[in-house]
Amino acid sequence: MPSLRELQSAVLDALFAASPKGAIPLIAAPGGQTLARLRVYQTNLHSNFEAALRSSFPATQRLVGADYFRQTAREFQRRHPSRSGDLLHIGKFFPAYLAELHEHDEFGYLADVARLEWLVQDTLLAADHAPLDLQALSRLAPTAYDTLRFELHPALRLFESRYPILRIWEANVGSDAEPEMIQLHGAGDRLAVMRRRLQLEFHRSSAGEHGFLNSLSRGESFTAAVECGGACDHQFDATAALQRFVAAEAVVGFRLL
Repeated sequence: MPSLRELQSAVLDALFAASPKGAIPLIAAPGGQTLARLRVYQTNLHSNFEAALRSSFPATQRLVGADYFRQTAREFQRRHPSRSGDLLHIGKFFPAYLAELHEHDEFGYLADVARLEWLVQDTLLAADHAPLDLQALSRLAPTAYDTLRFELHPALRLFESRYPILRIWEANVGSDAEPEMIQLHGAGDRLAVMRRRLQLEFHRSSAGEHGFLNSLSRGESFTAAVECGGACDHQFDATAALQRFVAAEAVVGFRLL
């Protein structure tokens, strides 16, 4: 006789399959209604998962259409079934799944659209933080900057793509109008995605600024971040970059080591 865990796993496998008939010998109920009852569970399993995924990736769904999105969601669910009753985080691996699915075709940009959408959700759900204490910063001696480590806002997320993903995303959310045609092979995006006072913001950044923020996000010193920015862009202005992101409240703290 199978253990309870083995029985539960077998029933779950049957629900994920095209047909749940395989579970009938395990849980046959009186009256011959087992299959009908299993189909109810199977329908709920798929529809709830798809609805949660759709709420996280509305632009991606609009780009591919409802039918294709439903089919893709089913396949993704088989590969990455939820291990929790909370479906909020099921989309974490969806961008990577799309990247694998469209690795060799003209729809490779879809993975980056989904990646931006996941960052947007992550940003909106992240913790808040007070702005940087400018008076405390002004009291530091110039020599202290060698060991200074700036802290970024908990809701800040960095995004980079060779496609104009922000324009694609903006054209496919919040409106039922036919989206504009966008040239995929134009300029790509480097973005600092953040939330400030409950408002979602996108800050386009240069290669140097992006490298600078990436270094700070890794907990590296201000000196190392300046070097990283300069390595990415020889025209990088560290003072201007710091002032810009402090004003945007992307930089919210500092510590000395």
